[in-house]
Amino acid sequence: MNQNKQLNAVNQSSDKTAGSLTPYMGPRWLVEERDACGVGFIASLGNQASHELVACALSALSCLEHRGGCSADGDSGDGAGLMTAIPWELFSQWFADCGQKMPHPDQIGVGMVFFPQEAEAAALARQIVEKVLTALELTLLGWRVVPVQPNVLGVQAREHQLQIKQMLVVSQKLRGDELERQLYIARRRIGKTLDLKSSLKWADNFYLCSFSNRTIVYKGMVRSAVLGDFYTDLRNPAYKSAFAIYHRRFSTNTLPKRPLTTQSTSSTLWADLSPRWATCWTSNRIANLSR
Repeated sequence: MNQNKQLNAVNQSSDKTAGSLTPYMGPRWLVEERDACGVGFIASLGNQASHELVACALSALSCLEHRGGCSADGDSGDGAGLMTAIPWELFSQWFADCGQKMPHPDQIGVGMVFFPQEAEAAALARQIVEKVLTALELTLLGWRVVPVQPNVLGVQAREHQLQIKQMLVVSQKLRGDELERQLYIARRRIGKTLDLKSSLKWADNFYLCSFSNRTIVYKGMVRSAVLGDFYTDLRNPAYKSAFAIYHRRFSTNTLPKRPLTTQSTSSTLWADLSPRWATCWTSNRIANLSR
């Protein structure tokens, strides 16, 4: 029935444009931007964080390869990503290595940042980020270099790879929803400031994937099966989460874009679900309200 309605709409549009000087480009559902991504969700019934769940999410993500697009080099993809709870045990190791005392997690925000490869442009971006943080009374604790394996990337993805770092900030006043709101504002203000006061372009040569006290996003222009190999954090036993949202991007008639690689929203996903591993799949991309 739906197909017949679509065909009738196409025929009616064709009849209307037959005598027009404007060429008919096709029905809206075909020519406008759309996607056909694969998305999945896994959660622990008891809200118990584990690395086993993260490993299951990576395995499930690899099964969504058929839902994504791939470049001619066979390895560069439209994008794949994973959103989880912040793995505080993993970050506690970073604090110990830096000789810093780790504040209570309720006070900390973690941002996943893609920086330009050029040193001068990266320094400018970092300067803008730090000014915005200071203005919003967020204290920068440091930058963590995210360990990656570039050799698993395709030729095109490797050519356009950015520096990937995590910024850790602390708030002396804010907690819970108030801190999460402030981190969201900081993310948006950083993007606006970059566009207005520098030659850097949001999502082209700088991108803040996630900035939250609760969730973190690991993503890239890679195939599903490669994500866990590229980001070695995801294979680290200290990386634990009670839930995971995984996503495989398919750019139906659009060019691949970093903001569309996977979800970037700050979300709280503590749900009461019936099975031990609660899983649901949908073919629609998670609504990205923050881009």
